[in-house]
Amino acid sequence: MPKSVRSPVDSKLPSTSVVDDPGIPTLATILDPDELAKHLEGPSVSRSSGTAREVRVRVLKWHVAKRCTFEIVLGTGLIGKVYATDRPDVYQVMERLVQAGFGPEAEFSIPQPIAYLPSLRLLLQEKVEGARAKDILLVGDEHQRALVAERCARWLARFHALAPPSGKLIDVEKILGGSERKCRLLCEEGGPLAAKSKQLFERLRAAAPSLSTIPLCASHGHSISTGDFLLGPPLGTMPLSADHGRFGSYQVVLGEGRTVVFDWDVYNTADPARDVAGFILSLERQALRRFGSIRALDDATALFLETYLNAGRHPEVAARLPFYKAAHCMRSANWEDRTKSAGWSGRAEAMLEEGLRTLGQ
Repeated sequence: MPKSVRSPVDSKLPSTSVVDDPGIPTLATILDPDELAKHLEGPSVSRSSGTAREVRVRVLKWHVAKRCTFEIVLGTGLIGKVYATDRPDVYQVMERLVQAGFGPEAEFSIPQPIAYLPSLRLLLQEKVEGARAKDILLVGDEHQRALVAERCARWLARFHALAPPSGKLIDVEKILGGSERKCRLLCEEGGPLAAKSKQLFERLRAAAPSLSTIPLCASHGHSISTGDFLLGPPLGTMPLSADHGRFGSYQVVLGEGRTVVFDWDVYNTADPARDVAGFILSLERQALRRFGSIRALDDATALFLETYLNAGRHPEVAARLPFYKAAHCMRSANWEDRTKSAGWSGRAEAMLEEGLRTLGQ
């Protein structure tokens, strides 16, 4: 069974023919329109979407035993996301971001959080109308791509400047640990993937000491309590700011006068360079898959970075970018290895080569 499935199937079909997933206990209830309607009659939902008498559901994306995202059509549209585990924290993080200035009326915003229904483990949020940044980058002209790059960069700069620090601390040590695990898995493939993943990990490890006293920032989350969670800035570091965690063009919607970033399941506290690197690599991966060359969207990439740095919030990001981009390359190569879709080995090798090139600069 694939790890992720996209489906336009209407949930009025038998749920077992669509997403039979015991790993998400409440999914069957949610995919039954009559049952779901009973849970949507509360005031917090009805105020936003009108009557819940006629409910239609369309599955958008399903991650087996983890979460399922779908559109709910009432009077207006909602996006629902059901989780395998209880995730009220995602709703709480989104509310804090709205309070920090990322509400639906803002130029740089997130989807309006509507409600979290704990009995269903269901997050309800605004359906944002607009074009996906990813789609414009793939089919748009040079001018359209430039506008996308600038808007995404300005959103991220504002997020890093204003969003409250949130979530687990993802420091250099944790990134190295994750990279080492991914390297070991890639080594099991043998051949060029093994050799290049080993080489990349050694370069990552060599580059890490220079990052030991850099400022960290909050990634897609919130400051909490103890252990792995951040209470305040570590001694010897600069102040913290926010980091989305998996910021990429596929999570950005460009509406009328509004740039919206969705998908807040993963939020941490990290160096802002991590988000910047993640977006850049998302463009390079798109370029490789769509155009056969990792360099095909380099103009948009350069404009994104220039716009972000010109915002003046974190001028030191450029110096730290190679480490984080190379770590993202290792993660992307590992993802290709795990999913093994057509052409995966060539893309995995290209990601490792890009990481090596980046750290060799």
